[in-house]
Amino acid sequence: MNRFLYDRVIEWIPPASRVLDLGTGDGGFLERLIQTKRVHGEGVERDPEMVMRCIERGLEVHQGDILDGLDQYGANTFDFVMILGTFQELFSPRDVLHEAFRVGSNVIIAYMNFAYWRFRSQMLIKGKTPRMQSSALPWYESPNVQFFSIFDFYEFCEATGIRIKQAAYFSPRTEISVLPNFRAEQALALIGPNGSKSD
Repeated sequence: MNRFLYDRVIEWIPPASRVLDLGTGDGGFLERLIQTKRVHGEGVERDPEMVMRCIERGLEVHQGDILDGLDQYGANTFDFVMILGTFQELFSPRDVLHEAFRVGSNVIIAYMNFAYWRFRSQMLIKGKTPRMQSSALPWYESPNVQFFSIFDFYEFCEATGIRIKQAAYFSPRTEISVLPNFRAEQALALIGPNGSKSD
């Protein structure tokens, strides 16, 4: 994920919030968030090796997939649920968000924008599935199962009763605001169910 994206996530989360990180990875960002914002942070990660790295950092991280991880928590346990970089890997994103809103009314999602102009040009010129700059993996080894654009995400939110509270868009080098569906490689959204309060 883009470092500017992570900086924006930190800006969005108030100090001392309760945060659940789904797909924690090695725990580097969760640790940074705890140190900079003094949040109470927990995580869910399916890779045992990554879970061990999180534990070595002193983090409270549970091993399991995202839906199983969410099932462990009661309603409104957290102020924020983060899904940073794994949303396009979910087979059932609607179910995951339903559970995420149950345990926390604010959900922060980071995702790849497959309408990014470089990805379009790779398809047009080479006729091949684009490779993300953040990963050199070919399509058959990529964890991505959902290939959607920023516009697709807007439509998804409208169709499923989700309100976009804040959004930010990023090229590989900077944050952008003009023509994000064409110019942004990655997008970030703070979302909640319709009727939820703004923060």
